[in-house]
Amino acid sequence: MIKDDSFYIQKALDEAAQAFAVDEVPIGAIVVDAQGAIIGQAYNQTVKENSPLAHAEILAIKQAAEALGDWRLDDCTLYVTLEPCTLCMQLIIMSRIKRLVYGASSPLYGFSSDKFCVFDVSKMKLMIQKGIEEEAAQQLLKRFFNKKRSCNGTQKIEQG
Repeated sequence: MIKDDSFYIQKALDEAAQAFAVDEVPIGAIVVDAQGAIIGQAYNQTVKENSPLAHAEILAIKQAAEALGDWRLDDCTLYVTLEPCTLCMQLIIMSRIKRLVYGASSPLYGFSSDKFCVFDVSKMKLMIQKGIEEEAAQQLLKRFFNKKRSCNGTQKIEQG
């Protein structure tokens, strides 16, 4: 049974909470197939993996492709708590995901704010829905970065 967008974003927020718990930037992603089954789920692991490629979206898409046995995710939807960066957006397009649903916008690193790489989504088959559970996603990120800042700058703030 297919649930609504808020249900799946909540699942992505659960992933983001796991990232928060292990001191990673709290971003979570879920890939859902056409029947509503979760076939990929992940949270940011850039610190753990010591890799700029360990974004939640990348890890969830990789897991979904493995589950389907195909890199083409034609009828899938990606739910992510924060607007994807340009790197992740290119992967979303290349993997042929049908729909992108995200919570909070990212004025610093979001694909729609990137002045160097503009995506003409009107020419793509990708449908985009933003602002689903936006407040919850923003609050989790704010709590994370306030916690980092309260350490008096002794810890390096990671972006992901």
